[in-house]
Amino acid sequence: MSDTEESNAPDGATAQKLVKEFEAVTNTDEILAQFYLQEHGWDLSRALNNFFASKCEKSEAEKAANSSSSVQPGPAQSVQSAISSGLLTTQAPSTLVMVSWNIDGLDQHNLKRRTRAVVKTLQEEAVDIAFLQEVIPETFSYLESKLPDYECLAAKQENYFVATLLRRGRVYLDKSKVVDFPTSRMYRHLLAVQAHCGSVQLDLLNTHLESTKEHAEERKKQLEQCLGIVSRRPPGSTVIFGGDLNSRDAELTSIGGLPEGVSDVWEVMGKRKEVEYTWDLQRNSNLEWPGKWKPRCRFDRLYVRQNEDRSVKTVKFGLVGLQKVEGTQAFPSDHWGVRVGLELRQQGGQVNCKKRKV
Repeated sequence: MSDTEESNAPDGATAQKLVKEFEAVTNTDEILAQFYLQEHGWDLSRALNNFFASKCEKSEAEKAANSSSSVQPGPAQSVQSAISSGLLTTQAPSTLVMVSWNIDGLDQHNLKRRTRAVVKTLQEEAVDIAFLQEVIPETFSYLESKLPDYECLAAKQENYFVATLLRRGRVYLDKSKVVDFPTSRMYRHLLAVQAHCGSVQLDLLNTHLESTKEHAEERKKQLEQCLGIVSRRPPGSTVIFGGDLNSRDAELTSIGGLPEGVSDVWEVMGKRKEVEYTWDLQRNSNLEWPGKWKPRCRFDRLYVRQNEDRSVKTVKFGLVGLQKVEGTQAFPSDHWGVRVGLELRQQGGQVNCKKRKV
């Protein structure tokens, strides 16, 4: 968070009043209200204008998509149209959008509707790289069918697994590998993807670590193994590691903390409280929890190790999946997704479309 944003923050009572007004006008919840107000310096008018402008843009985009769905242009026409509209470019991208999200495929309740909501979110956010966890074969097949503009990589073909999605024409796959955790009792693993975007080489490490407090020792072993992989990647590659880590700060401290040069994206972007908790049973009602006390945890995290040229910079951090699925009382998942904006400094201004040697 910038110094300007900090100085514009109101006192607690005023902030709560603004949140309630935003909720009342937009018929949303507190966490979404906090997000929009924070993004617009706690200016209620600006936050409301942006919220409704965004809704209008999405509605117009859906209408345009529906009206053009019957038109099937040839490949040459499609490419030329995409270049003219800016969807494809002869220049390497200078920005990327990334999401990490446990989409709760193990919960069969409203699964199809919730998965459709995940697809819609990825499309509306124009996500370039997606780390997904708790994917099952049924939901992966649906993702592949509805997201033809993405390279969809599944770590496994049975039970549940992680999957990484790369937006075609923006991020290019070089190689992928699955690393199993040998002593996991929950089928957990790491999907390691090597890719590039223009001249920027990327190591994308997507995982879902052992769950629950009772399995902390196994989770710490898995986290150590993952951080070891991060540290050993070549210095010319930017490494992004994350997913549903189920991690507690004390566990990270107990294994010696983050390796040198590795940073926590949420911390780098100002440790904003309104986007801290990704498994938040005080706000998310998908999972029933006995008793009055409802846990809030920062289970979903992203870590970055810069390459030697420091060519990738994190510029935004937020959450997705905050609105309930239309026609239900459920959110897309019991986790919020983490959304990150990245700025890339390309070398030479030319797109490198060849696979790098790995």
